Amino acid sequence: MRKFCLVLLTVIFLAGCGDTVSDLKKAAAGINSKANEAASAISIDVHSIRATEIEFDNQTFTINDLFKNILRDVEWNYDDSAETQQLKITGTWQDNGLFAQHSFSASLKERLKENGEVEVILPFNNGTIDETKTKVSMKMDNQTLIKEEGQEILHHLYKTYIK
Repeated sequence: MRKFCLVLLTVIFLAGCGDTVSDLKKAAAGINSKANEAASAISIDVHSIRATEIEFDNQTFTINDLFKNILRDVEWNYDDSAETQQLKITGTWQDNGLFAQHSFSASLKERLKENGEVEVILPFNNGTIDETKTKVSMKMDNQTLIKEEGQEILHHLYKTYIK
């Protein structure tokens, strides 16, 4: 009788686990599906543009290396529908010297690490970055904290990467 009760309790317990295992399998399949969608959403153009090499201060690096190093949670969007092609890069701010010329308080820096969204727009002309039309901004809580344009801000990004 003891063995029968033990087997019966085990069967009841395992029957409840079947739904959980099924739910876990569905969740894993959903995650895999979303990962595949994200990977295919990045076009070949974005991959080739990200591989563009930059020479600055006797160093060579790619656009991909630059932004993967100076930002977190980087996202890429390439638009070639207008007269000029442009690459829009967004990511989360890091306290690595990026925008060091702005005196952020320690508490603001902590908030920026979580919520500071940096957006960089790199326009291209005949496959080359048009440095003078580069735009960089940083927002937090829908408020623009930094908005700069031109070659100087782009070179600041380069210098941040090299350090």
